[in-house]
Amino acid sequence: MYSTFHGLEIGKRAILSQQTALSTTGHNIANANTKGYTRQEAVLQATRPLASPNPNNGTLPMQMGTGVEVSEFRRIRESYLDNQFQNEQQKAGYWEAKANSLSQLEDVFNELSDSGLSSSLNRFWQGLQELSKQPESISARVVVVANGKEVASNLNQIFSGIADYEKSLTDQLQVKANEVNAAANEIATLNQQIAQNIGAGKQPNDLLDRRDLLLDNLSKIANIEVTPTVNGKVDVSISGVKLVEGNSANTFTVNPQDGGAKIAGNLVELKGGEIKGLLETLGYMDATGTTVGRIPELKTSINLLATTIAESMNAIHAGDQARNLDDVQARSEDPTAPLEKLLFFVDKDDPTQPPKDAGNIIINPALVDYPAKVAAASSDNIGDGSNATLMSDVFFQKIDIGGTNTTIGDFYKKVIGQLGTDVLGAQLSGENATAMVQMVDNRRQSVSGVSIDEEMTNMIRYQQAYNAAARYVSAVNDLLNTLINGMK
Repeated sequence: MYSTFHGLEIGKRAILSQQTALSTTGHNIANANTKGYTRQEAVLQATRPLASPNPNNGTLPMQMGTGVEVSEFRRIRESYLDNQFQNEQQKAGYWEAKANSLSQLEDVFNELSDSGLSSSLNRFWQGLQELSKQPESISARVVVVANGKEVASNLNQIFSGIADYEKSLTDQLQVKANEVNAAANEIATLNQQIAQNIGAGKQPNDLLDRRDLLLDNLSKIANIEVTPTVNGKVDVSISGVKLVEGNSANTFTVNPQDGGAKIAGNLVELKGGEIKGLLETLGYMDATGTTVGRIPELKTSINLLATTIAESMNAIHAGDQARNLDDVQARSEDPTAPLEKLLFFVDKDDPTQPPKDAGNIIINPALVDYPAKVAAASSDNIGDGSNATLMSDVFFQKIDIGGTNTTIGDFYKKVIGQLGTDVLGAQLSGENATAMVQMVDNRRQSVSGVSIDEEMTNMIRYQQAYNAAARYVSAVNDLLNTLINGMK
């Protein structure tokens, strides 16, 4: 005979199991909007049956069921989709960082407004044209000086704007490096906690969710590789260099002047993520000792533009034939009077010398104080504006700029045009990468995400099973009550 209370035990197990399943459903519903949460399922299985006490009696079943129990709390997750999501996230992070940083650089040039360098160069050329027609006009000289100041000021602003953004990017990289280290340390701690729970026979689903969320976030910053190891732990690497190994994390650093990124002092080749995008814009010294990146390229170009403008203008304005109003007046009285030969653009730290870069270029203070010193003539003839014509022609003459035979205007247009093309290309690539991330995440959410409709259905199902189990216990209790009281 089986135990008199066998039915009560079955009922108790049924009630407890359905209650546990109902609690799991409640946990899912409570975390329906929790980022990184993975849907859980209480897996029910029949408990071990009892063997018949009389196997030779063919009228009795060989086994008697003992009810139900929760065998595990299954975490509904597909590692394949996680890996795919993280791979796409690396691409999206890279393009997003690159598009944003290049767009910020484009804003530094301010070419969408009428006060950009292109517009100021055009006004400078127009002023020189007017001066060539009115070489005796003081007001025309005042306009040329004002326009020259505007050109120099724009070059100064571009130079300082690039320098300021360079510092901002350096700060952003340090923030990202700190985020990597914080995530790595937490992942190492979670590895230890997860292993302890698994070793104790527990299922650390919420700890696993937290670790996976950290890995997702980390994959946007750098091209991580995740390798499962023992007891639920994972190792995290960047291009083969271990960032997290078991319970310990190595230090990640970013130094643009020392090869870019390193882990525990070992150089790391970044292949994706926000840090790579930021570094490519900021610039860094590669393994060959060469500085590469958009900011170094732009600084070189804008400095080359500034010094070329200064050299071209100075060569004419301080040339052997250049004459300002004072020179023409003096030589009308004494043909042997010396020419003043003032530089047009000078260095702000040493106004006797030409500018060394775009940050130091200014118009000669002597011209600002006394515009009559602008050399518009190339002869002693009153009304000669040929020198102003030569200066205006500078903007359309092909000259050697950084090894390229081009005009000043075309050189600058190419710099701005290439930057604009890079911004657009990065934005389009970023949009495509983001769309891929969203597509993969939608697939992942269809597997791991919480569906309120599905959970409500489960809740009703478990609730009904719970009620039925309770009624079953009540029925067994009535039977036992009849049996016990009937024996009195």
